Amino acid sequence: MNRNHRIWSFLKAKGFYIALALCIAGAGAAAWLTAQNTLLGIRKQQEPPVITRQEEKNQWNYNDITEQQTRGSADTPKPSQPSPPSTVPDASSTTPPAVSGVSQPPADSVTSAPLCYCLPVPGSQLLAGYSNGELVKNHTLNVWRTHDGVDLAAEKGTAVTAAEAGTVAEVVMDPLWGGTVAIDHRDGTRTVYCGVAPEKALKAGDRVTAGQVLGSVDTVTGEVAMESHLHFAAKKDGKYIDPMMLPGLK
Repeated sequence: MNRNHRIWSFLKAKGFYIALALCIAGAGAAAWLTAQNTLLGIRKQQEPPVITRQEEKNQWNYNDITEQQTRGSADTPKPSQPSPPSTVPDASSTTPPAVSGVSQPPADSVTSAPLCYCLPVPGSQLLAGYSNGELVKNHTLNVWRTHDGVDLAAEKGTAVTAAEAGTVAEVVMDPLWGGTVAIDHRDGTRTVYCGVAPEKALKAGDRVTAGQVLGSVDTVTGEVAMESHLHFAAKKDGKYIDPMMLPGLK
């Protein structure tokens, strides 16, 4: 009984201070908890947000879609610019040009016209014809050989003219045929004139017209046993043909 009385007397005397101490302690604890919560909130705000697998998956899908859209727009061809309006007048609204009194042939009609050959020594007599691959006796050389052209009788010094217009392919002195002139024509034919004293100015590459003088009759070295003549030959695609079968000579 005395012990309990002493405890009660102590609490009664010191109760105010004990209550004050408990209040201070409680206030301190409350302040500490508040400070901890505040610090924790600040840390959470500073930490990067945690991306879950679903969010990460969604983010990559978004990037893939963005990349595909960018690539797709780059691969899309640039649309063509609209064509400017045509400035060509309507055919129905134009007036045909006046036709002159003299009609001119098209520019290409001259070059496309068929060729017409003529004898290089007009009016001459045929001494020997084209053998067409058969062997004939050459009395000068005393051998049998083909005769790949025709021999046209003509006195020495007679003018030799181009059978048709063309380009001079060569002007040479052949040991068998004497002075030789060759002309290429636009139809692929080459005419060859042997036993000619060619014009001094004539050279390969010259353009000649039909009937232009190429030189004069001289000597066919390999046929001197015959009377004076011009040896006239023709080739087509590199092969000899009968010159008398050329257009205009048939």
